[in-house]
Amino acid sequence: MDLSETVTQHPNIIKSAAADFCEFYHQTYRQSILIPWDEAIETVAIKGDELIDKRLVKKMVNMNPEVILLATGESIQFPDSELLTPLIKNNIGFEVLDNQAAARTFNILLSEEREVICLMIIND
Repeated sequence: MDLSETVTQHPNIIKSAAADFCEFYHQTYRQSILIPWDEAIETVAIKGDELIDKRLVKKMVNMNPEVILLATGESIQFPDSELLTPLIKNNIGFEVLDNQAAARTFNILLSEEREVICLMIIND
């Protein structure tokens, strides 16, 4: 096992995250975002109390990740289990974490060159 420090220059590495923001080296977001391993970060509209909807799940499934991290703010909130059926059918891993834990996990997976998506819910 290699224990040497690995530094990645990936533009989507998260510098810092909390319930109300997510900071990268190039920008800070104060609204919910979708962070893919291979594309630009994009903002997403979260409607009311819904964490995710069918449209957003379909979008993430079509990106063909190995795993999706759902970052739900300061505390863990699980989405409706019926929305997760497409993930199961496509063998996509799914984890629900608070924003800080999701940021750490995303960075580790990204440094391992894993195909990961993080949907980070930013509370305003």
